Amino acid sequence: MSLLTVGLGERAYPIEIGAGVLARLPEVLAPARPTRILVVTNATVGGLYGATAQAACATVAPCSLVALPDGEQHKDWPGVATLLEALVSLGADRRSVVVALGGGVVGDMAGFAAAIYMRGIRFVQVPTTLLAQVDSSV
Repeated sequence: MSLLTVGLGERAYPIEIGAGVLARLPEVLAPARPTRILVVTNATVGGLYGATAQAACATVAPCSLVALPDGEQHKDWPGVATLLEALVSLGADRRSVVVALGGGVVGDMAGFAAAIYMRGIRFVQVPTTLLAQVDSSV
C-alpha cells in the first residue's frame, strides 16, 4: 500500500492506494469518532463491495447504505434528495460522515450532499478503479 499526503497545511489529508483498503475503513474512520455513517455507492459497485463497506463502517458507528442508479444521467436533484433523506432518516448530525464508494456520479453526488447537509459534514472518497481515482482527483 502507498500513502500520499496532500499538503494543505492544517487541511492536509492522506490518500491510501492499494489492495485491502476497504477492509481498513474502520481504522480510517474511527479517529474521527463519527456519530453516523452513510455509504453512497451505485448499483454496480454496491453489488460488489456495498455489504463489505457497510459492515466495516457499522463497526464504527450506525451505518446505512444508499445505492444510486448507474450513469451520468442520474446526477440530478432527485438523487440529491434521496441522499439527504437518507441522512435525515439515519439521524445524521454535524459529526456524521458520508463515504462515497465508487467514482464519478457517486463521488459528485455524495460530496455535494455532504457539503449541503447541515452546512457541511465530513466526506470520505473510496474510489474503486483507476478512473474513479482520477475522477476523485486522487
